[in-house]
Amino acid sequence: MRAIRFDESGKAQVVDIPKPLAGRGEVVVQVTSTGVCGSDLAALRGTHPFRVPPLISGHEAGGRIAEIGPGVDGLALGDRVVIDPQRSCGECALCTGGRYHLCASKQMLGIAEWDGSFAEFTAVPASTVIPAPDGVADEHLALAEPIAVAAHAVAQLGDRERTRSLVLGGGTIGALVARVVRDSGAEVLDVIEPRSHVHPMLESLGATGVHTPDAELESHSYDAVFVAAGVPALLERAFAAVAPGGAIVQVAVFGKPVPVPVGELQVREIALLGTAMYTKTDFTTALDVLDRHPGLADAIVSRTTSLEEGAEITTRMAADGPGDIVKLVMVP
Repeated sequence: MRAIRFDESGKAQVVDIPKPLAGRGEVVVQVTSTGVCGSDLAALRGTHPFRVPPLISGHEAGGRIAEIGPGVDGLALGDRVVIDPQRSCGECALCTGGRYHLCASKQMLGIAEWDGSFAEFTAVPASTVIPAPDGVADEHLALAEPIAVAAHAVAQLGDRERTRSLVLGGGTIGALVARVVRDSGAEVLDVIEPRSHVHPMLESLGATGVHTPDAELESHSYDAVFVAAGVPALLERAFAAVAPGGAIVQVAVFGKPVPVPVGELQVREIALLGTAMYTKTDFTTALDVLDRHPGLADAIVSRTTSLEEGAEITTRMAADGPGDIVKLVMVP
């Protein structure tokens, strides 16, 4: 089968590798769409902590069940599914308590030990697939994973107020956080994003105000602030924007330690919430979002292309940055 291999030189190229087989408890998914994200680009650059080339990357994916291994019930050939790309131990207290996304032994699809979704087929545990609704097109199934990231981030608020919300960073995840938090009750939703060409997209996803970083926003006025870009200075801005008793949700990954004003956290009783990955509940939310907002996929996806062209674009994005691409999706 065709697959994209990342090599140590920083190049992605299509290669021919054996089609995977479904082992016990596994299924093989014929990939109908797979998305490129920042972790893929970091892997290709050689800066990702555990995605180390050579490897078949890719963890945002959906498709159709093409093979069913022994011991699998409740699935049929041809079923449309999305993949929760986490393979946990299933035995620790976190796994048995439903928080498998925090398992210390968890592996992610798209590492050297587990070939990812930048391929025609991928083998995954049957427990990781979630049925997809008929209303979501095959080529849009890959978007369930980044929307699940956003859904999990918003879910971290629990019952906390979010009437006035602020998203710092309007890339793929920030844009999707905006959509999910707007759906969950935000009446005022401001987004800070330096790239003016993506402002209309953010407005189409529910932002009531989109601003460049030099905009002056009312301080201490937002119930919830989401840090959705890996820029350390944004945490300082989040503290300046959040209201007393409000919450900051740290969504983006920082490459180094970042100082936190603990005194301000205490005096204004600010909740600083981390968010890591997602669970199947978040994928259910994500699929519902895709189903209810049919224009979301067209708004967020900049390019839909083949593995061959996708390999060239991914190599260029890793070397030179994403440019005007918000989301790249490949259809193997």
